[in-house]
Amino acid sequence: MRQQVVDDVIVSKHPAGTMEDDLAVRLAVASTDPVRRSFAPPLSAIPVAAPDGRLVTLAPRTHPIPDDEPPPWHEAGALLARLHSCPVPDDLPEHGGRQQFAAAVAEADALHPGGSTDVLRELGLHLLQSWPVPTRVAVVHGTFDLGRLGRLPGTDAWLLTGPHTLGVGDAAWDLAGPAALWGAGLLDDASWFAFMGGYAAAGGRTPTEGQPWPGLDHPARCALLMATLAELRRCPAYPLPKLTPTAEVLLAACVKANGRRW
Repeated sequence: MRQQVVDDVIVSKHPAGTMEDDLAVRLAVASTDPVRRSFAPPLSAIPVAAPDGRLVTLAPRTHPIPDDEPPPWHEAGALLARLHSCPVPDDLPEHGGRQQFAAAVAEADALHPGGSTDVLRELGLHLLQSWPVPTRVAVVHGTFDLGRLGRLPGTDAWLLTGPHTLGVGDAAWDLAGPAALWGAGLLDDASWFAFMGGYAAAGGRTPTEGQPWPGLDHPARCALLMATLAELRRCPAYPLPKLTPTAEVLLAACVKANGRRW
């Protein structure tokens, strides 16, 4: 997806093949109570077609987390808990996370064989083949990370952004990104527990009562693979990357995640 800021409007041009009906439903749900209380609401719930046929949507510009400000992990957890408590609309499609993950697996499969990234190919195919049936069906963001938080100009409250992946799925999916980083040792305990504490304080239930990790296992492995590929793209000489220290840590975590336990 390509984005450009025009004045105080974010213009998003969606990938070719994006389903117009699904996108329109996602935007409508994000524009309607109670979901819109957690989202920076779209400026229009109706996508329009660009001259090349790709769909365009408009959203208000939001301010991201400043570099000199601690990440609002507690607030992020609370936002997700409130989103997950919303009634599930009958026509809302599956969240966009599975499609994003499938694209990541295809990218991993295309990497040069015989190197340290081979584990991504094996792990990705295994996770796709063992995709679990959701145990806690909810309205989920679908691609949550800290980059999906923003503040509207003149406000202090954090809101979710990126409603184009909003949909139905297991609530654990939205917790998986932080869980994967925590499991890999790239997110400190204080941040992880602040995130889960905010989630619980706002009424969120961990996937397995009292033991959050088992319910997060599959989505966290998916998030780990996607985070690893994102880091590999930032490495010099990609797609034959010269690994950064962070990439090495993530790949080592993928090796563990490719076993029975990690």
